[in-house]
Amino acid sequence: MPSSRVHTIPTVIHLVLQLQPRSILDVGVGFGKWGHLFREYTDILGAEHDPGRYHPTGWQVRIDGIEGHAPYLTEMHRFLYDTVHVGDALDLLPTLESYDLIFMGDIIEHLPKEAGRQLLRSALDRAGRAVLLTTPKFETGQGDSCGNPLERHQSLWTAEDFKAFPGAHVRTVARTTLVALLLKPGVVVPSFSSGTGAGGPDMAQRMEETRSALCERVPWEEPFILIDEEQLRSSLPHAAVFPFLEKDGQFWGAPENDQAAIAGLQALRDRGAKRLVLAWPCFWWLERYPGFARFLHEHFPMEGEDEYLKVFDLQPEPHTA
Repeated sequence: MPSSRVHTIPTVIHLVLQLQPRSILDVGVGFGKWGHLFREYTDILGAEHDPGRYHPTGWQVRIDGIEGHAPYLTEMHRFLYDTVHVGDALDLLPTLESYDLIFMGDIIEHLPKEAGRQLLRSALDRAGRAVLLTTPKFETGQGDSCGNPLERHQSLWTAEDFKAFPGAHVRTVARTTLVALLLKPGVVVPSFSSGTGAGGPDMAQRMEETRSALCERVPWEEPFILIDEEQLRSSLPHAAVFPFLEKDGQFWGAPENDQAAIAGLQALRDRGAKRLVLAWPCFWWLERYPGFARFLHEHFPMEGEDEYLKVFDLQPEPHTA
């Protein structure tokens, strides 16, 4: 099918948000779902802070694709993607420029194993930050589909297959699908889990334990900042919980950079926030925003840290950033 499994969406988008690519190559665009999502969570999300990015003339992220079956392509593809190259990815990839991120959503299983390894090596040569892919964990027996012989599955991949490549990190999603991230040297390892999506009972239990820990640690009457990507805030009994970033009392998305994060923190301190609480699904922020993390550690004592929360006391007066 010219589509891929729905339960990988939260993990893939969470990884893309952390990698912050300025260019993406989607190998095997099919129906174009990933083009929609990548455009939405790069330029369209960025329009919250820069309204001009909502319109194609203001898009700042280059999103290209490769598709081997031209009949799949529509005007929708031509709108969302900057360029879609038609042909065999094995032939096309070596001829293209580099991209920050090269993505393959349920593609590699359509190739014989050695051809798949060749495709991964070629993608790594062209990737500036990472190659990200999804593939079924179990044999599906898929044959030709939608009048396209390229839809036939020809190989089954394991975590060990991907770990043979440098910088590989592999996770199982919903017990049925592998998500493999092949990082280039020097790229910070992102978190695979955002605390959202099909996490199952274990995830739900962990979030409830996090909520309980927060309720015990932070007085209910005290205003505080919560960095949780809106996982917990609505369920808390506290009188004043500031989302972060915040605008008009609403969650305004992750900051564009360290300076935006520091400015947002200072603005909420001025409005009475006494603590900053970082919930575990967002611990990766301290790696993604090193200047913000350094500012926190230099100016505000950490009151407590465990597997669920990091709590900073915001009442000391910081020096000028």
